[in-house]
Amino acid sequence: MLKFLESFSWSGMAKVCSRLALFFLLASAAQQPVFANDYEATFRQLGFQQALNIRGVNGQIAVPFSVRADEVVISASVDLMYNFSPSMLDDLSHFNIIVNGEVVESVPLRKDNAGKTNQRNVEIPVRLLAQFNRLSLELIGHYTLGCEDPAHSSLWLNVSNGSMLRLTTSSLPLNDDLSLLPAPFFDERDRLPMVTPIVFAGAPNNATIEAAGTVASWLGGLASYRGYSFPVTIGNLPIDYNTIVLMLPGQSVPGLNVPAMNAPRLTMAVHPGNSSKKVLVISGRDEKDLKTAVKALVLGTQSLNGTTLTIEDEVKLNPRVPYDAPRWVSSTRPTKLGDLVTPSTLQVSGQYPDLIRVPMTMPPDLFFWQADGIPLHIKHRYTLRSENDKSTLNVSFSEKFIRAIPLQSEQEIWRAERWLRDLLGKPLSTNQASVKIPREAFSPNGQLQLYFHFEQPQKDQCADVPLSNIQAAVDQESYVDISGFPKYMHMPDLASFANAGYPFTRMADLSETAIVIPAQVDSTALSNLFVLLGRIGDLTGLPAHGFTLLRPNDLKTVQDKDLLLLGNLESDPILQEWAESMPVTLNDQTWNVKTGGGFRSIIDQWIPAIRDESVAPVTSLTLRGSEPAGLMMGFESPLSSDRSIVALLGSDQGVAQIIDAMLSPEDVQMIRGSVVFSKVGSVGSVLDEKTYSVGSLPLLTWIRYHLSSNVLLNILFLLGAAFLFAFVFNRVLKRKAAQRLEKRS
Repeated sequence: MLKFLESFSWSGMAKVCSRLALFFLLASAAQQPVFANDYEATFRQLGFQQALNIRGVNGQIAVPFSVRADEVVISASVDLMYNFSPSMLDDLSHFNIIVNGEVVESVPLRKDNAGKTNQRNVEIPVRLLAQFNRLSLELIGHYTLGCEDPAHSSLWLNVSNGSMLRLTTSSLPLNDDLSLLPAPFFDERDRLPMVTPIVFAGAPNNATIEAAGTVASWLGGLASYRGYSFPVTIGNLPIDYNTIVLMLPGQSVPGLNVPAMNAPRLTMAVHPGNSSKKVLVISGRDEKDLKTAVKALVLGTQSLNGTTLTIEDEVKLNPRVPYDAPRWVSSTRPTKLGDLVTPSTLQVSGQYPDLIRVPMTMPPDLFFWQADGIPLHIKHRYTLRSENDKSTLNVSFSEKFIRAIPLQSEQEIWRAERWLRDLLGKPLSTNQASVKIPREAFSPNGQLQLYFHFEQPQKDQCADVPLSNIQAAVDQESYVDISGFPKYMHMPDLASFANAGYPFTRMADLSETAIVIPAQVDSTALSNLFVLLGRIGDLTGLPAHGFTLLRPNDLKTVQDKDLLLLGNLESDPILQEWAESMPVTLNDQTWNVKTGGGFRSIIDQWIPAIRDESVAPVTSLTLRGSEPAGLMMGFESPLSSDRSIVALLGSDQGVAQIIDAMLSPEDVQMIRGSVVFSKVGSVGSVLDEKTYSVGSLPLLTWIRYHLSSNVLLNILFLLGAAFLFAFVFNRVLKRKAAQRLEKRS
């Protein structure tokens, strides 16, 4: 017995147990349905808007990608499309595909394939993958057997941003726990567009749609640039997606069991038709309870945990103030760049560093007429250059170049400055500069772009290799300041709506907005509404919980609100009543754009050279026919002065095309003016001369501005001034004459 125990192998027993456990696991898995998901994403979809250019002897670029928390990778591969320099030696040159620090494959660069597009499929071992991953491409390039310049122009590899990453995953079960939220509906690891169905357990009324819209704006703000959609169904659950359900007493969804609806409640449950998906049920005794539960969900006013959470107290919020959207640059104080992006985003390295991008959403009605521009103060630091060169920090805004800031070298720093910096504890490599963002570069949904250009010094053959550990950063204390500018602009301006949600986002919670939808709406129309609210939540960074949803018959109750009209409202009498205010008219099933009138129309007609050719000259738009079309227009509200109306009209497909254009970085640039029309594959804009103003200016600025922009007003002002001067001068001369006659008499 003792010999048997001595010969007994505990490690062998462990192997037997592990194999038995694996056998039972596979046996149980065979009885369960396996849900496999295939994902494809180009490098462009992963964040690279241009091709990946790799330069130098040891150039490298990393492509980050991630895997959802509720999925495990079964297989992975990458399809690369690339081109490379014909001058590199093919027996020494190659590039490595590296995943999370481990080389997966080395691809030789043969001269026979140089100068043309090559394709390569590389399998990625799944053992290397985690939730957050880095796919790195490293160029090992040589152009001579002797001494070589590591930054020589012949050392390059160009990888197309159309290269494709492919993943096949299997779903993992998650606990029914509210603490997972916003997952699995939104997972920050997922780079693909978010699809979250919204299900109404019964026919929805205005208040229920408002609650669902708030949820959509919350998820849209989270998904942001990835894209998002919210398919709508009534009474049934889509089987392939994690789903959100809104339920009131007396309503039910087949297969879904929820606790009694006697309070505002959030419940996480397994999808009855797909065990790998989840259902979040928002329920309550009435619509007020639904809104209370939704606010607790989207605003984080309570700690979410467990399978079911009952909200005991009503969610109380402080009133918002204008222009306080979390993602907007502050209008009351200087805004630090560290408040807009994470500090790591402001740091770069290498001889050819990446671009530093800082998104800056600003109020579209910023008024900086006759100002130099928006002040931008940049503090930056970098590896100090040993010799004088032409290295610069290039500053651009929305791809419009502003200024190149020279980067000092050690030789340029005077001895007195060195002594003063040592005294103050300020490193020699730290500098600062003030820049103005000019009016012509301004965009309400713009992006600050900072690029460190390090000049490569020309060395003699076989000279010392230049430093490769170059570091640079923009300090997070750098700031932009718009607090000194008044708010005033001419409307309508649909570009400000498409890029910043203005004028509705002036109040970030949409508390001064009423959304009008048709009396009868279908699922597609509601889906369009939720995508639009998702866009607004993305622009502000705050869930839209303050808007009011109306039907056309409710417009008599509206007071002092901006109106957003959405859907197939062409036949509604309200548009006929507003015909005089709208920039278009409906006649015989055709929308006709008004030509305007006045001084500008005469100039455009008789002096074509100064006409604004960027606005398409369209006179009529057909919205009914075999091809779905949509129309968006802006005009002053007939119900309240200084209030605006934006209407997205047409078929459900046509309205969806307009919204898709707003979500497209390319098409949104075509949205401007007072009228926008969309058909399949095209977007166009029309500018009407009839405008109105919103906001206010200081009195003196208001007088100077209007005199500078209105010829007729200038003429009237000069005539008035001449008349006043003549009147005063006449009175003075008459008095002088009277005094002279009095002396003679």
